[in-house]
Amino acid sequence: MEFRDVVRRRRMVRNYTDEAVDSAIIDRIVNAGVKAPSAGFSQGQRFIVVTDEYVRRAVARAGGEKEYVADGFDPWISKAPVHIVICVDKGAYLQRYSEPDKTGVDGKPSQESDWIVPFWWVDAGASMMAILYAAVDEGVAAGFLGAQAFDELHEVLGIPSDISVVGICTIGHAAEDRKSGSLKRGWNPSDDVVMWERWS
Repeated sequence: MEFRDVVRRRRMVRNYTDEAVDSAIIDRIVNAGVKAPSAGFSQGQRFIVVTDEYVRRAVARAGGEKEYVADGFDPWISKAPVHIVICVDKGAYLQRYSEPDKTGVDGKPSQESDWIVPFWWVDAGASMMAILYAAVDEGVAAGFLGAQAFDELHEVLGIPSDISVVGICTIGHAAEDRKSGSLKRGWNPSDDVVMWERWS
């Protein structure tokens, strides 16, 4: 598929059929996230692939799916045959940017307070986008649910406390779904968001 078609066809899907996703397809999609850029080649992105139905249901409970369904939506999280939980290891960045080629003029070890823009969040976003595009390229659908909905996910999936959860990409074969009300806003005109040479 042409890249422009992948970009054009990508949308957040929040309902899936019962059809399983081939493991080779899952591997290629996850690998796209792994191959996303990372600052200083820190490689701090981490991924948990969940396909077990019992675990997916536990993830859905942790994500408040019951309330989501009560609002008239489909049981998106539990129905998705694949969850790719995107996490970041902030320590990998602090360690990498404490190495001799990254410590700057003063040679001090990196601390979180040094980072005006924490690159671990940027890199997690790059991985998320790579996963969403790879899903389209593989002929399956994907959605994303942010970590703010998952207070108990560390416990459910045994994630160490020093690892941050960014969110979950759900993967599967698209079923008809209720579109987000946010789509009524429409796309901003390019002239409103794209500027050339300087802010204008």
